[in-house]
Order: sequence, then C-alpha cells, then structure tokens
Amino acid sequence: MVVLHRRFEAIIRDMINALFKSGRSGVLNTAMDFSCSLTDDKFQTVSLTLGLPVHVGAIDLIPRAVAEKFGDDIRPGDCFVNNSSYLGNTHCADFTVCTPVFVGGEVAFYTIARAHLGDIGFPTPTTYSARARDLYEEGLTLPCVRIQRDYKDVPEVIDICRANIRVPDQFYGDYLAVLAAVRTGEARLQALCEKYGIGRLKSFLDSFQNYAERMAVEAIGKLPKGRTTKEMLYDSELDAYPDGIPIRATIEVDPDAGNVTIDLRDNIDNLPLGINMTESTTLASCMTAVLTVLGPDVPRCSGSFRRVKVLMREGSAIGKPRFPAATSAATTNLCQALVPHLQSMFAEMRDGLGTAYGTSGMPGSCAVVSGTHIGAPDRPFVNQLILGHWGGPALSGHDGWLTYGSGGSQGMLLQSSVEMVEQQQPILIEKLEVRQDSGGAGQYEGGPGSECIIRPRAGQVRFIANTAARAFPPEGVRGGQPAAPMYVYRLDAAGAQHLLPISVDVTIGPEERYLSQSCGGGGYGDPLDRDPEKVRAGVLSERISRGRAEQVYGVILSDSGEVDPAATETLRQKRRAERVATA
Repeated sequence: MVVLHRRFEAIIRDMINALFKSGRSGVLNTAMDFSCSLTDDKFQTVSLTLGLPVHVGAIDLIPRAVAEKFGDDIRPGDCFVNNSSYLGNTHCADFTVCTPVFVGGEVAFYTIARAHLGDIGFPTPTTYSARARDLYEEGLTLPCVRIQRDYKDVPEVIDICRANIRVPDQFYGDYLAVLAAVRTGEARLQALCEKYGIGRLKSFLDSFQNYAERMAVEAIGKLPKGRTTKEMLYDSELDAYPDGIPIRATIEVDPDAGNVTIDLRDNIDNLPLGINMTESTTLASCMTAVLTVLGPDVPRCSGSFRRVKVLMREGSAIGKPRFPAATSAATTNLCQALVPHLQSMFAEMRDGLGTAYGTSGMPGSCAVVSGTHIGAPDRPFVNQLILGHWGGPALSGHDGWLTYGSGGSQGMLLQSSVEMVEQQQPILIEKLEVRQDSGGAGQYEGGPGSECIIRPRAGQVRFIANTAARAFPPEGVRGGQPAAPMYVYRLDAAGAQHLLPISVDVTIGPEERYLSQSCGGGGYGDPLDRDPEKVRAGVLSERISRGRAEQVYGVILSDSGEVDPAATETLRQKRRAERVATA
C-alpha cells in the first residue's frame, strides 16, 4: 500500500513539474498558483497533499461533471475544460482541465489540472471582481466543454478563448502547460497499469480509502465531544450590512461515531458581489479546516472526507450559489475567512486545538496588474502578482507561519520572484519587507504581514485587488490579540498617502507609488505568557517594536537588548492584577 501510494503521488508530482516548468505567466511559473490531482473511475482522490487546499479539497466535482454531462460520449484522446462555478469549479479564473484515462478500452482514471490565469476575459483586467453584481459581469465561462478530441485541440473553443482574453498568446502558453500536466498524468498512469495491472491498482485504491477513513475515525475519537456555534464579521461594502457581513457556522463533533458535522445553513443569501462562495470552495474550506485539526497522519483523500459532513444550502453566500450569483472571488475573501473561522471554533473546544484567525481578502501586493509595455502601446500585459505574503494564524505551541498566506493556500502558494515580476511587467518593486507589529500578540504570535511599494517604470499601471481585514482584522483566540488591519494606499508624487477602498481599482502614474500593508495572523494564548526570550528575538529582528514588547508582552529589555528578568516579572504581575481589578 505504501509503495503504490507513493507511486500515485509521484505521478502527481510529475504533473506539477510539467505545468510549473512550462507555464507562461508569472502566477504559474513562479508563484505556482495551480494544483494537479487525479481520481479513479469512482471519483476517489488518492492524495491531495500536493496542491492548494482550496483547489483540491473538492476537485472530484470536476470529473463528476464530465461524466454526468458527456456520459458515453467520452473517448480516448478527449480533454475537457471547465471554469464554471455552477458545475463544480472553484471560480472562473481557475482554468480546470480534465482528461479521462483509458485502460483496456474503459475509463479507469481522470487526471485534473487547475491553474489560475491572470486574465479570463473580465470587463476589467482582473480575475477577482469582488464588485461584480452577477455572473454576467464576470469573465468568460467554459461550462465543461470538450477542448481536445483525438489529442488535437478543438479549434473553435481555442478561438473563443483567444478572442475574449487580452493576452491571447500568454493564455495559449498557459493552456499548453495545463494540457501538458494532464497528458503527463495520463501517460504515467497507463504505464503504472502496465506494470502492476489495473485489478491490483483498483484493489489498492479501495483499500487505501478505507485505511484513510479508519485513520480519520481514530483522530476524531480523540477530539472533545460537543457542539459549538460561532459568528464572525467580514468587511462590508454594502449598505445592507453596515456593521459587517456575518459568517456563521455550527460544528458538532461525535468522537464515539467518528464524525464531524459542519452546518452552514444559517448564513445569509447570495450577495450582489463576486465574493459568494461555490460548492467547491465551501466543501474544500470545511475539509481543510477539519483535516488541519485531525493532524498530518490522516491521509488527505476521499476516504477521510467521508467522516466530515457539510450541510449547506443553495442560494447562500456561504454554500452553493444560486444562478446567476457572482462568484469570481470565491477562492478568496469569504473563503479565506471561513477556513480560520472553523479552525478557531476547534480552539474554543479545548486548549491545544485549532488556530487563531488568518487573513480574509488578498493584500494589495497580490493585485492583478495591467497596462501596456513601454514603447509598445499595442502590446498589453496582464498578470496576477503574489507578493508580500500575509502571515498565518498562531496555534498552540507554534507561532504563525510567515509565508502561510491564507486558509485556502496554507503555505502552498509561493511568493512571486521580484526579479521575474520586474522582467514580465514594466514595474519596479521598491520595497518588500516584514511589517513591524503586524502579527497578533499572544503566547504564540501570529505571523507578521508585509509592506510592499511598487511603482511603474514609465507610463501608467492599473492595480485591481480585492482586499479586506480592515474593519475586522484577524482575531486571536484563547486570550490572543488581533493582527494589524490591512491597508492599501496610493502615494502621490509628493509622497502623500491616499487610502484606497477595500476593493481596489486604481491607476498609478509614473511619479506615483502603490503601497500595500498586509495583515498578519491572530495570536494564540495570553501575550503575558510568552517566553521573554522569544519577545527579545522579535525585537532584535525588528519584527516587533520595543514599545510593543513592553506594553503588550510586559517584557523589559536593557539598553544592550537583554531581558531584565526581575523587571519583566514585576511588570507582568502588575498587568495581571490590573486585569483582575478591571474584571
């Protein structure tokens, strides 16, 4: 079982390498904003540990859509593309390709590659239109259509894509990279069947799912029994929700039966915004949160997912969208808020479980940038930046992860290469560094955010980003404090700061700058319980200020930067006494 499990993972790695090395846009060939996976003919996943959680947590919905729509009209050499939020995809910018793998004249497997494209034909040059009011204000939709027959492109589908996308050559290069991934997986799977036989592989796949389910049952059996309900608030741009958009969830853990149930049915209806979640992102968020709590020994596959029941309703912003609700930001915003919200609920069940809150929304430095190349006004560029990571939430025993990103990526999304970004677009990254005092304080500290300054080399550059976490920055748990809010500014020629709205759409001129300040993660536990030497290390690295060390952590440092143990203990006792008196 171990040998075959690793062989399947090796095939997925081969698919990833094919896409990574041949992707044309920077969001693929440096940031790796894509995922690859495979299922058997029963739509069972084997390993989801190699992709972005939001991409792969419900990726079996894609081959299910292919089988349901095309039935017996599936032949060797076929390939299908699907970016429809209503047919199992995450959001329209995730260009998802699926190939049926035939063995002995029958479909035995499906290979799937999902890649985030920098442009998919939106009215504005972006792939995250948080302000879209419905589906018709979003990009090109490909509702599970055949893109290859007999291993050759269906030219009409390619023509439609090229005609709707601002950078058609970049699109086609990225498409070929995605195609290379699924065809690589197809060839490797067929070779694996020749070596071991399809009967043995099918037997393994069924046995592995049962093994994963047993591991999940064992892990759930160690959780506290109970039911908890909690609401958080998300930054609102709507008059209907002046105090914030609520996100609600109920989690019930039954360790005796080995089940976890997540009930999301009490959430609000679809919003006139692009942040509505999809079935795929809702399921993936729930699976991600639960499997994070169950630990690394539980395999990430269909077998372990059997023990997690998700209750959602159609027409809900946190659930299944009702047509024609907009969903172009379904992998960010509410999705990024839901994952840590669920993880924080486990933290309330028992100390040592779950995490604090992480970010919601993308920082301004992860904008889609667009314009024309210097000296070539007829040569447009569009690309998604992934710069200036936002720190992860703290958890019991561990500080937040600096390059965690969000609950949907959990460290699997790389930061774009500054040098490659400056080669691919006419922009310069003037500053990219850790933002001081941005992580939530706690016994375990939230990962810090970043500060990034970008300017055009010449001419104008447009930045579109769907940020959040300003009115409601990531909260701490079990006495931990919140992270710093997220901000985006336009710096004019004189250097004055102009605060931009959370849905950013701004054109920056050659004498101006674009400033992104990303939030960190929330803290876990009482800051006064943090090891003073860790506080000192944070000050020396300039991650936290001396003022924060004293005011929040109660740590006194000498002029030489050493901890003063006696003064620190006296100050901490005073702060604890003040709390008791206030309470």
